Amino acid sequence: MKVARGSSSQLEADVAKKKTETDQLRAEVERFSGLAKDEEEKRHKAVSLLKTVRQKLVKAEKERDDALKEAATAKEAQKTEHDKEQLEREKLQGELNKLKVEKVVSLADLRAQFEKDMTVSKQRHEREVAALRGQFELETVAAKVFPDYFF
Repeated sequence: MKVARGSSSQLEADVAKKKTETDQLRAEVERFSGLAKDEEEKRHKAVSLLKTVRQKLVKAEKERDDALKEAATAKEAQKTEHDKEQLEREKLQGELNKLKVEKVVSLADLRAQFEKDMTVSKQRHEREVAALRGQFELETVAAKVFPDYFF
């Protein structure tokens, strides 16, 4: 019986040892299972974060593209407006030049008409002066010839 007790004690010790090992293995399995669960949660969070970052990146790229399109449209509109203003400026400059030419021609015509009128007026004045001079000379001669008639 001693042997049976010794063997039984040995078996109990072996069972206790195996139970301790099993408990340790279960604890390790639980710890690794917890670690795996934590890692899975981290991976899930990382994937979610990557999706969010990707969405924000796509949105930012779209906004950038829209802003570039808007800037190009605004630049094109500004260029069109500038071209339109340039055409208007050239048109107005042409009209101004035309008016300047008309002014010069008009002034030349007025100057020529003035010179012609002055010449005609001068000639008429000279004729009138000559006629008056002739009349005064005639009256002077007549006054000398007929002194009693005029006074």
